[in-house]
Amino acid sequence: MQDDPRPSHRKVRLLRRWAFVAALLLPLAAGARQAATDTHAGTHPDRPRTCLVLGGGGARGAAHIGVLKVLERERVPVDCIVGTSMGAVVGGLYASGYSADEIETVLDRIDWADVLRDKPPRNERSMRRKEDDLRLLGGVEVGLSNGKIAFPRGLIQGQKLEMLLRRLLLPTWQVRDFDQLPIPFRAVATDIVTGDKVVFGQGDMALAIRASMSVPGVFAPVRYQDHLLVDGGVVDNLPIDEARRLGAQRLIVVRVGTPLMSEERLDSPLAISHQMAGVLMKRVVNAQLATLGTQDLLITPPLGDMGSQDFNHSPAAVAVGEQAAQAEVAGIRRYQVDPAQYAIFQQQHRPPAYETPIVAFIDVLREDTQTPRFIEQRLQPQLGQPLQPERIERQVALTYGEGRYEQVQWRLDQHDDQFGLVIAPQDKRWGPDFLHFALRLSDDFDGSSNYQLISEFTRTGLTDQGAELKLRIGLGEVEEAFAEYYHPFGSSGRHALSTYARYRATDLDLALLQRGSLAQYRYSQWLGGLRWAWSPHPDWELASFLERGQERTRLDVGNPSELGNYRADMGSIGWQLRHDSIDSSAFPSRGQRLSLTRQHYLDALGTDDPAAVTRLQWDGAWARGESRWLGGLRISSAHGGDDLLATYGFLGGLGNLSGYPEEAIFAPQTALARMVYYRRVAHADSLLTIPLYVGGSLEWGGFWRTRDEVNIDGMQSAGSVFVGADTFLGPVFLGYGRAQGGHDSFYLTFGSLLRTLDGF
Repeated sequence: MQDDPRPSHRKVRLLRRWAFVAALLLPLAAGARQAATDTHAGTHPDRPRTCLVLGGGGARGAAHIGVLKVLERERVPVDCIVGTSMGAVVGGLYASGYSADEIETVLDRIDWADVLRDKPPRNERSMRRKEDDLRLLGGVEVGLSNGKIAFPRGLIQGQKLEMLLRRLLLPTWQVRDFDQLPIPFRAVATDIVTGDKVVFGQGDMALAIRASMSVPGVFAPVRYQDHLLVDGGVVDNLPIDEARRLGAQRLIVVRVGTPLMSEERLDSPLAISHQMAGVLMKRVVNAQLATLGTQDLLITPPLGDMGSQDFNHSPAAVAVGEQAAQAEVAGIRRYQVDPAQYAIFQQQHRPPAYETPIVAFIDVLREDTQTPRFIEQRLQPQLGQPLQPERIERQVALTYGEGRYEQVQWRLDQHDDQFGLVIAPQDKRWGPDFLHFALRLSDDFDGSSNYQLISEFTRTGLTDQGAELKLRIGLGEVEEAFAEYYHPFGSSGRHALSTYARYRATDLDLALLQRGSLAQYRYSQWLGGLRWAWSPHPDWELASFLERGQERTRLDVGNPSELGNYRADMGSIGWQLRHDSIDSSAFPSRGQRLSLTRQHYLDALGTDDPAAVTRLQWDGAWARGESRWLGGLRISSAHGGDDLLATYGFLGGLGNLSGYPEEAIFAPQTALARMVYYRRVAHADSLLTIPLYVGGSLEWGGFWRTRDEVNIDGMQSAGSVFVGADTFLGPVFLGYGRAQGGHDSFYLTFGSLLRTLDGF
């Protein structure tokens, strides 16, 4: 990496002393350097050195690929490449030995909406984080650092982007000097602290490219040595000067920057701020363009209004770039060489030879994390195995999915004759404590509505294995207070012990069970517990638990002479088996979710009225094109202790015996089978598109007081239609449901189609 030199006045006298010596030695050094570069990448000593300059422009930079396709077709060898931002991505891949067609194939296969979203897919997270995801469903998270609210430095931390670059550039991992690539390469970044230009000519190539495209405010800056780096376009979006420093004698320059907006589009403070940055960038670009001579060629693909964030339009940008280069084909042919010379270039323009090494060691850098042992345990299975990037990325994604890291990156390294992994975790700078806020809302447009505002505090990194403390408060229809200390243990870290305490309170309407006059109670429950869990795989968990507590009901509405207050002590022991590979808690398209729980309330543990409850829940998701199906089965069955409300199951709400109000039905015996269909109707034309769905459900369910009353004749049919959106606050539904017997309801619901069967 090289900084743009800025000599101070104190150095002037020293520079003068060396001026005479430099004047004598410089021609000799330049000649030696030129001789070395002339033999690189097929450069012929009888032709001028041709360099490619690829400017920044976000998604618009895909047009560079089209230009490269024409250069290959016209047999134009490239002797060096300098790139900024997306130009650094395309240029870096081409310099590493990829052909234009191969780069196009790579970009076509990238799911940019996923790559530019840091959080790994739900099915690639641990069971604990999957449950957090289902409970919190979106919302807003802020950090607490030194007692102050803190925020990340960018909307995107670049976790997946850097891993993608590292995988693509894996054959070049041993190349530290970018002059030793098949084509010498430079990537331009900006030190956001000093405002200086920083040019990468050596070091970690994936990191260099990642830094070059770190758009301020969108991507978090990259820390490298003493620099805090952002997008090179801030200071040099078309680095012609750096190509000259590489010895370029003629240039092919591709400009893809976003044009300035018209007056009509300058309709907000954000637009004005964006325009101001564009004006400053344009001045620098124009100054660079003014240095071009008759031996140089400028190509400006007409990309129109395509935005820098429109990565889904990349194929169209490639075509525009190819057309623009073809329009300049007469100028391009000035750089053409004969087939024999181009064959030499093609032979050298290949990725470096690369053999799959055996992972002999794992080195976790400890400077920026409080939980190095946690990470070591997750990567331990890779020791002694041939390097498999997909498996490493999966383990890194699982680690990153714990939510406490700003980034977790890996790279290959060599100690003597052994190869291994270096893992570089970085705890969130806006932590280690976090506050999460989430909203739950349900309204049937008929006077029945409820909401819940959830605030959850998490303190992470309490031990090097990842122990954490959770405190949660819920206000609204269900009042809740919860505290938990979670501690992983064991050589593999797959065991965990939790101690917790919980208080919950809500209003219960007993009209449906009493079949008589209305009775409304205030129900409250508190308990403390101890839970052991073993997770042999991220999709599976086996747990056992011990709980002790009390439940109470207070009559608020009803006849006190018929229905009075109630209090019962509870002590229970139980076990639970869970499987969860569902890919989304909002609108799943694949995966299964299974939960089987057996809980015994024993008089030996202080239960006033012994009872037992079994709960089974299964959900399965499938997709074909834009169509998705979600099947489900829920059973809750209790026996003994009929008055113990903690053993009850509940029904009611959209997709949960639609037509009834939310959780209006609760009974010792409940059952529900359903099939939900939904289809995406708003396509992802931009990364900022909010997914919109339309769908409906068919349901069949029932509820009974005792097991003897359970019969098919008591089951009811129900169904719904709805419109849903996946927002940053979580999934939102507007729908209508109707159940057998004339029960119907409209719904506005913030919540998931997936539900739990944890009782009250």
